[in-house]
Amino acid sequence: MNDEIRNVMTIVTIARIVESTLWYCLPPRSGEFSVQERTARCAALTALTSEGSPFAVNADNNGEIGQTLKEEVQYLIEDVYGENGRIVSVGLDNKIRVEKSLICELFSSIVKIRAILEGFLGSALRTLKERGTSEPDFEELLLTDVKYYHAFAGKISCILIADKFMELNQNANTYAQNYSKSHNGINPQSDPEFDVRKDPSFRMIENEFHQLNNDMVTVLNSYNDDVDFNFARESVYADCELFTGKKQTTDLNAYFRVFTSYFDKIIDATQGKLNGLFQAFGQKLHDDAKARGENVEGE
Repeated sequence: MNDEIRNVMTIVTIARIVESTLWYCLPPRSGEFSVQERTARCAALTALTSEGSPFAVNADNNGEIGQTLKEEVQYLIEDVYGENGRIVSVGLDNKIRVEKSLICELFSSIVKIRAILEGFLGSALRTLKERGTSEPDFEELLLTDVKYYHAFAGKISCILIADKFMELNQNANTYAQNYSKSHNGINPQSDPEFDVRKDPSFRMIENEFHQLNNDMVTVLNSYNDDVDFNFARESVYADCELFTGKKQTTDLNAYFRVFTSYFDKIIDATQGKLNGLFQAFGQKLHDDAKARGENVEGE
């Protein structure tokens, strides 16, 4: 295996850890998140992004965008994997806590980091292919990871937007009820003075909704290499007409169950495959390092 692929693989590994961080945007699958897994990710991210690493060298050679990437990754390490992480932390009971009010911020950070990393990886893959030094299993790993990430992040964006829309509606209803009570029971909709956007909480939630929408567009519009993905994306965009009033529903919960499921087929088809490819290539790296006479961890 050539050194170029070995170096690019370290960036693929970083991209996969960033991808795995998406799970903190959702409730834990098995009751609680793994402290050991978080610790391992922190150690790997810290080592792989240290000064002199392929990641750091690549970032340093890419001007402002590279500096932005280094800063964003450092924030991610501190806020999510640091000892006293601002977004994700470990309590005295040794259980992971996720600050729910910062999930939108976390999602935006992941989307931004992945977009830059994928730009680097795409450029690296093109260079390897031009030089004839790429390898089929490496290409398959990279392309499968990109496909999985966009489907998984697409699904999460749908979940977060649906939740934020429900929160927005609840806040608007509460504000209208309080307004009515404080104005002798008047129907707020008949009062020209009533404006839900006068409520700071509503404006904050609305801003988060718009940010999530922007992040969704970034995730969905930056991948076009799969027919199933394109169909899922167009289905999501069609259903988003609910938010502008072009579509109506009598059962919001049922509507959102469909809205958040469009990428499930792709996720189911790629998640296991991706993990298998990643483990197999990791073993290939291990065997190659051993053949070179390098010190191999654990041996």
